[in-house]
Amino acid sequence: MRLHLKQITSVLAIFVFAMVVWASTRVDSTRYDVTQTINIGQTQLKPGHYTLKANESNDELRVIHNGKLVATVPVHWVKLQRKADNTEIFSNKNQVTRVEFAGRSEAVRVG
Repeated sequence: MRLHLKQITSVLAIFVFAMVVWASTRVDSTRYDVTQTINIGQTQLKPGHYTLKANESNDELRVIHNGKLVATVPVHWVKLQRKADNTEIFSNKNQVTRVEFAGRSEAVRVG
């Protein structure tokens, strides 16, 4: 019986550790429908449907089109004054500058 208790304790410890690791690597994702050519970092996006994915454990934004990675863009996480109500993608002169994710108090600044 004692060996059985040790095995259960070990499995629970591994499970708790895995949950901590999983919780600390949150990935935010949003669909981005491009209607006219726009730049994100050094990459030019043609009209189409894209997915933007940001992982808070690193400083990059991944741009995916038709299931393929088309760009990895360096970003900086910035603190917002309050949580974003909606997911929004901001641009200036056909250049994506920031992405805010709904419910997050941080956003990614491109560049």
